[in-house]
Amino acid sequence: MDEQTVSIIAGKVVSDVSFWTALIGLGGVTLGAVIAIIGNIIIFKMQNKQQKNIDTARKELLSKMLSDTRFEEGRSLDTLSTVTGSQPEGGRRLLIEIGARGLALSDGREGWAYIKNRPLSTQ
Repeated sequence: MDEQTVSIIAGKVVSDVSFWTALIGLGGVTLGAVIAIIGNIIIFKMQNKQQKNIDTARKELLSKMLSDTRFEEGRSLDTLSTVTGSQPEGGRRLLIEIGARGLALSDGREGWAYIKNRPLSTQ
């Protein structure tokens, strides 16, 4: 073989190696991106499931508290938030989800009661 043929063969080998190296690199990047996306989705779903379980337990507790016949006027937001361990804004969201409404208690504090027990036509 002459030197020119060897040079042509070497160029083709280098070209093939560069192509396959680039293709393997692209495949690795694609696989890494897919794994990262799947991992983020799994983490997101796990966090949402945990929050949903906490919200369900809080809703059950709020429902029991609002169903207590000893408190016909309603329950104060402070009490509801303290017992359920939620912030007032989160507590309001949960109360609305279970069919409660806000009202002013006789002492001026913010209170909540089931709409069925205290229709909007009454304060």
